[in-house]
Amino acid sequence: MAQLPDRAITTAIVGICQYGVRIGYEGPAQPTTIHLNLSSAMLDASLVSSDIEKELQMNRLQGFDEFNALPANYIASPLGLTDKADSSKRRIHHLSYAVPGLISINSGIPEEYGTITYSSIKNAINSVQLFGKNCILIKRDFESAVSHIPVSPLNCPLLGFHWKSKYYTERFLPFGLRTAP
Repeated sequence: MAQLPDRAITTAIVGICQYGVRIGYEGPAQPTTIHLNLSSAMLDASLVSSDIEKELQMNRLQGFDEFNALPANYIASPLGLTDKADSSKRRIHHLSYAVPGLISINSGIPEEYGTITYSSIKNAINSVQLFGKNCILIKRDFESAVSHIPVSPLNCPLLGFHWKSKYYTERFLPFGLRTAP
């Protein structure tokens, strides 16, 4: 860690790994809410079930068997299916779903929190100039990288969903969350 150029960023990353990232939700606290899943989820219920089972095996979800076991302010946003480029389907967690009187999880996160600025080639050139010709630059492209970033337990109840009489929360950043890169 001592050799890394920006200790503040390094410290933040270590903190996220230890405690999870806060998702940036600033909306009102809402009562426990269970939204119905989208009709598309039932088009291939076995795909949704197998995806949930895979996520459980990877410890990316926390399950609750009973409504009474849910944490305070638990929000179950709907699940659905959408087409992928290869014409197969993938499960979505509709975190922008809202009904009158309640806001969606994504609309409770300020837009500017979801703005990402990627490093440019100019940044790379400046780094090489700063650290010298023997420095090493690394670029990584992790498949589904966002799903490797843990969520703070304080925010997990906002990332809930309901499937086949059970309740779940995402333990890692889900696709479709405004602040997930």
